Amino acid sequence: MMRCAIRENEAMTLRRLYKGLKDVLRREVVFQGVSTLDQAYTLVKDYTLVTKNQWKNRQDSYSIPIRS
Repeated sequence: MMRCAIRENEAMTLRRLYKGLKDVLRREVVFQGVSTLDQAYTLVKDYTLVTKNQWKNRQDSYSIPIRS
């Protein structure tokens, strides 16, 4: 919490991050056994990037024909 100049330990910050994740990401963090903020951030970033690209590719491959 930089704005308030409050320092908290990494475990507390990791718990706050964990509580704010969507269920899918939260399960993945637990499954992977993440124990540091760096690991959590990397996992969430990579997971989001992979799923975003899969969704984008899926949309591209299923185009809906337009009736004229």
